[in-house]
Amino acid sequence: MTTVDMPPIRPLVRSPVAVARLWPWSVPLVVAVVGLLTVNVPFGSIALYTLYFAGCVVLPGVLLLRALWRTTGNWPEDVGLGAVVGITHQMAGWALFTLVGAQSWLVLWPLLLLAAFAAVPRLRGHWRIGEPKPLPILWTWGLVAAATITVAGAAFGVYAYHPMPPDGTAYYPDLLYHLSMVNELTRSVPPELTQAAGQSLDYHWFANADMAAAVDITKLSPIVVLYRLWLIPLVVITLLVCATLARTVSRAWWTGVLAAAALAGPQLGLLVDTKVDLSPPLSLVSPSQTFGMLAGTAAAVFLVELLFRGARSKTLWVLAIATALVGGGSKPTILPILVGAVGLSALYLFARDRRLPARFIAAGALLLASGVGTMVSVAGSTSGSGLQLLAVVKLQAGYRAATRDATPGGMGGLILPALSSGRLLSIVGALVVFGLLLVGQATALVGYGVLGRRQLRRDPLGWFLLGGLIAGWAGYLLVDHPSASESYFVRSVVPFSLAAVGWMAAGWMRQVDDRRRAAVTVAVLGVGLAVVYSGALLGTRIRPRGDQLDRIVLVALPLFAVLTVTVVLVLLWRRLPWSGLGGLVAVVTVLAVPTVSTFVLSLQVNGGKQAQTFSSPQWRVHPDEAAAALWLAKNSDPDDIVAANTYCRPAGPQRPGCDARGYIVSGIAGRRTLIEGWAYTQQAMARQGVGGKRYTQQPSPWPDRVAITNQALYEPTPLVLQRLRNQYGVRLLYGDLHDGPVSPELDRLAVRRHSVGMIRIYELTR
Repeated sequence: MTTVDMPPIRPLVRSPVAVARLWPWSVPLVVAVVGLLTVNVPFGSIALYTLYFAGCVVLPGVLLLRALWRTTGNWPEDVGLGAVVGITHQMAGWALFTLVGAQSWLVLWPLLLLAAFAAVPRLRGHWRIGEPKPLPILWTWGLVAAATITVAGAAFGVYAYHPMPPDGTAYYPDLLYHLSMVNELTRSVPPELTQAAGQSLDYHWFANADMAAAVDITKLSPIVVLYRLWLIPLVVITLLVCATLARTVSRAWWTGVLAAAALAGPQLGLLVDTKVDLSPPLSLVSPSQTFGMLAGTAAAVFLVELLFRGARSKTLWVLAIATALVGGGSKPTILPILVGAVGLSALYLFARDRRLPARFIAAGALLLASGVGTMVSVAGSTSGSGLQLLAVVKLQAGYRAATRDATPGGMGGLILPALSSGRLLSIVGALVVFGLLLVGQATALVGYGVLGRRQLRRDPLGWFLLGGLIAGWAGYLLVDHPSASESYFVRSVVPFSLAAVGWMAAGWMRQVDDRRRAAVTVAVLGVGLAVVYSGALLGTRIRPRGDQLDRIVLVALPLFAVLTVTVVLVLLWRRLPWSGLGGLVAVVTVLAVPTVSTFVLSLQVNGGKQAQTFSSPQWRVHPDEAAAALWLAKNSDPDDIVAANTYCRPAGPQRPGCDARGYIVSGIAGRRTLIEGWAYTQQAMARQGVGGKRYTQQPSPWPDRVAITNQALYEPTPLVLQRLRNQYGVRLLYGDLHDGPVSPELDRLAVRRHSVGMIRIYELTR
């Protein structure tokens, strides 16, 4: 028998240096575990989800990344990009298994892939990095620090503020709406609208599908996955991917740390006061934003390699377009940004060379097709949107005081009403507020600085970044969404802006010799933080009062402070020996704006005392309502349809014009309803402004369902209940006496299955 000499098995960790790069990652891991334990997540659930994410998402994704493209040369960046590839792979498996009704066996999907990479000789080499190109230890510690801050902000801030059902007294409505979609996506594809059984779900639901896949594999509660476990690994992966984009663009390792720090910094405010609305790119209350930005940034990394770095791997096209599709299915803002990036860089090349490379044509065509496909299938919630120049300014703090304009989102013509009012003071007030908006969005704005450097203007990669920024800002400043969702455009381009900033900063730092770089860095950071802290402290003390001119002056004070300090800094900096680094000071100062301003604002709110829990009379859910919903989840079939009178909040008589964002049965119970909160449907949003009411107060698009639900609960007859069962497929009634006088006749006409407090649950028998 012939024997074959096998190569020696090399240890996974080959040197003390490798260990030094690995063990720091235990810091954010420990912070995450401790934080989750403090908000009552069992250790077993934490361990199970960690095993799932590592073994079913990250590891398969890393192997696919290396097989379809290559390794980055280091594990952290492989893990970041690989996790996005793994999520994309899992989405395909989730759709296939759910479509055939085998979602409970979804764990086989990643296991089969791992088995293939273990069994096939040609694939075994992808388990290791053949030619390591490790990043410096300082990079590791920088990313670890950013990850620790972000994880701590989520666990000790956001999670502590938003309790899981049934432990809270009130629940942010968007989270319950997302919870309803997670439950639906564990049982069907394409999904139904759980607030109107039988109707298709017209929403960007890919982030929820990812959570549903996690539920299918781990068998954990959808509530625990959404409210506690899903976000933490995703935000860490997002930091890694954004750092990878910055390094790929600039070719300087430390720019990745700069990008991660800029993303993580604002999360510090969550440790001081969770009531402050940070509206960060990384957000619990908008899972689709976090998920979409992550996938879109990974797609940008792949596109940069394909279009500008000479990558010849044909299978890299699969990764680029697939991750772009995942991003577009999670947030409608992602694909327009990528199309803008590819389109503007292609336009620059055509103007310069009078020809257009085929790879740009292919990328643009594929992204456009992807955008059209997602818009007509999974990019809902855009109804009611219009075009209005600077519409987003209407929602900024101080706008109403400075302009006396109270026009709601989605209304007011093609130009911001204050600008078209003809009143000089209102126009000035609107421009002042717009200036403050630009300062507040400085992280997404500073990337335009590439226009100021000739070297970067001549590089098509610079126009790629500018194209993404222009597309994002165009959506932000031109779209008028009823709920100001145009803000997601500017949040989604933050990674592009940070990559551009890193590129510029790398060029400036090359002008400084090694001995003075540390001194320059300290000086720049100190000046930037001092400036921003002063401006933020001034802004938090403003309380608009007096006549309109007085209010404009008060609102404008932070803007005056920023302009004054900027002029002083420019004059002083010119006298220093590092005059060529004035741009670096500006960049670092701008990047410090979100971090310092939100932290100072957090200190000012409630005297710096952290709010204990989310509470709101508008979104209150009574203990008996939540308890009955959980009973319903455990004692009904997943496909059961429930008729309930919980379609509006707050609890009380459900009258026309109430806020139709009630999601107790579809969210907490996770069951399809005949009718529940319809506010986020395309039909309701399209009626924004009708009768002078917001879309949340518009009547139901399905009045027949509301009518028969009310009849069944308040004035039941055998005929009504029979019609409810036979025509609409309703099996259970959830009668909430908080919302109306549920008839005692139901005890005679149906079978009472459960009662707690003021809730009655009945079964309709045939």
